[in-house]
Amino acid sequence: MSSMYFEPNSNLSVTERGYRVAATSAAESPLAPLATPALVLGMVLLGLGTAGLLRLGAWVGNYGPVLVVLAYLLYMAAAVSLALWGAVTIWSLHRR
Repeated sequence: MSSMYFEPNSNLSVTERGYRVAATSAAESPLAPLATPALVLGMVLLGLGTAGLLRLGAWVGNYGPVLVVLAYLLYMAAAVSLALWGAVTIWSLHRR
């Protein structure tokens, strides 16, 4: 059973319908005005995550290594992705 959806009035061929990519770039996105606050917030979160390394040993002793390392890695991954999205969007806005 296929879970693909085809638009009935589309001018695309059958092979092009499955591989359609969004036509808007990062600069044309409706979220583009949020790029600068996202970059600033991402950098602040990265700084706080780096400062949190000082307390990481105490948290490992209190809560266990698996929970602390997993939470720290998820936090840092979210901060890095937010900062990268902001930086790439700002770069694409200024490149135009």
